[in-house]
Amino acid sequence: MDIMYIKGDATSPIAPNNKVITHICNDIGGWGKGFVLALSKKWKIAEEAYRQWYRSQEGFSLGAVQFVKVADDIYVANMIGQQGIYKDSKGLPPIRYEAVRQCLKEVALFATKHEASVHMPRIGCGLAGGKWELIEEIIKEELIAKGIAVTVYDL
Repeated sequence: MDIMYIKGDATSPIAPNNKVITHICNDIGGWGKGFVLALSKKWKIAEEAYRQWYRSQEGFSLGAVQFVKVADDIYVANMIGQQGIYKDSKGLPPIRYEAVRQCLKEVALFATKHEASVHMPRIGCGLAGGKWELIEEIIKEELIAKGIAVTVYDL
C-alpha cells in the first residue's frame, strides 16, 4: 500500500465508507488562509468547532487533534501541527514535524476505529512552510504502515 495521489479537491474525498479529511491548524487560534477557506466554505462547522476549541483551551496544544463530523461519512481532523503563523527567530517555518507525527498517530487510531480512509491536501507545505518529503515520510510511517488508505489531492 502506498499514498495515492490524484488531481482533485480534498473537500470532496473519493472513497467508499467513512472518510477523514486532515489538515494543519496553528496553535494561536488563527483560521483564515489556505485550505481552511475551502473547508469553511463547504462546512462552517469545522471552523466553528476549531474556534470554540481554541477559546476553551481544553486540550488545545501542538500535537492535538479535534475530529468534527461534517457529513454522515466525513470527518474533518483539525490537527495542531503549526506553531504560530510566521517564521521563528531562527528563521524556521511554523510547521512542527513532531506535532504532525503526534496528530497522525491520533488520526490512525480514529481511522482504524471508524474504518475510515484518510484524505488531505499536501498538509503542512503551504502556509506552514513544511517540506513534503518529510511530511510524506511521516504519513507513510504513521498511516500507510498501519494499513490505512491515504489519498493526497492536488488541485
